[in-house]
Amino acid sequence: MNRKLGFFGIAANFLLAALAIMLTLALLELFVRNFVTVRNVGPAFTVYDPIYGKRLKPNLHATRIAPEFRFAINTNSFGMRDPEPTKPLTDGIVFVGDSFTMGYGVQDNEAFPALIRAGLATRGVTMPVLNTGMGNNGNGRWVKFFEHDAAKFRPRIVVFQVMANDFDDNLAEHLFQLDSNGSLRELPIGPPSLAREAQTFVDDVPGLSYSYLVSLAWTAAETIQSERAITSRESGLDDDLPSDELTFALVRTAVDKARATGANVIGLLVGLSGPRRAKTIEIFKERGLTCLDGPNWKDSPDMFFKVDGHWNAAGHRRAAELLLPEILRRVDQSRDALE
Repeated sequence: MNRKLGFFGIAANFLLAALAIMLTLALLELFVRNFVTVRNVGPAFTVYDPIYGKRLKPNLHATRIAPEFRFAINTNSFGMRDPEPTKPLTDGIVFVGDSFTMGYGVQDNEAFPALIRAGLATRGVTMPVLNTGMGNNGNGRWVKFFEHDAAKFRPRIVVFQVMANDFDDNLAEHLFQLDSNGSLRELPIGPPSLAREAQTFVDDVPGLSYSYLVSLAWTAAETIQSERAITSRESGLDDDLPSDELTFALVRTAVDKARATGANVIGLLVGLSGPRRAKTIEIFKERGLTCLDGPNWKDSPDMFFKVDGHWNAAGHRRAAELLLPEILRRVDQSRDALE
């Protein structure tokens, strides 16, 4: 009898402890939702990839919640934020960039690559438009794309979107090393990190990725990890060159690889200023290529989310307005060449 009472006592204490923990977590969740600003709430957009380190999830259908917006993101079977293709994706336009190209914060049809697709269609131009943008990556992914994936798409036009934070991202993601002789060296991709495994677990538990408390903890962990990666990279014994030189080398290499496929290349800058802007423009212009300035916060703050910092729908419309004439000009040039 005493044994039974002891067992039930332990079980009751365990149950009470579990209920107390659940109640505490629920109260913390309510507190965070009401009093703490959490930028990213929702499942991860990416999965581990042995070539790129990560890539957008194929067939993703998710919602991302932030203080200023809520948007749905949908990808096709190629892991691009585009409709599922019904025709071959060759001889089209490929947009390469980060979260600005992917369209973070706006709906699928509001991102500037989608607006370009719609603008071409209204003018009777039917050609594939591929949005390969992905948030939180630098320019090393560009180089890898033209080494591993671009050949199957044979792009006619490539738009490279360069962002001011690429300079830090190229250090943090650790895809390439700039050796002392100025040459790029590709670095091996390691196995999935513990953080990636943890994120996969969170995404696999129904509803857990939409917890504000979990999202807050995840954002804090990502920030710490990114800062440590940059610090470690900058202190490397074989890396005594500034991050700017690594970024410029990656941009040059990616642009040259794109041109080698026969594609016409356009640059689109976001947030660059001073010497970095001048040097990036020079990389394009010395190859006879167009490089445009996208909307910037100083001149057009109404085209940005005030807290998040990405373009809002108006910013994407402006980017599309800048790019569409350049793209149409190149489409006409291609037609003339064929004739």
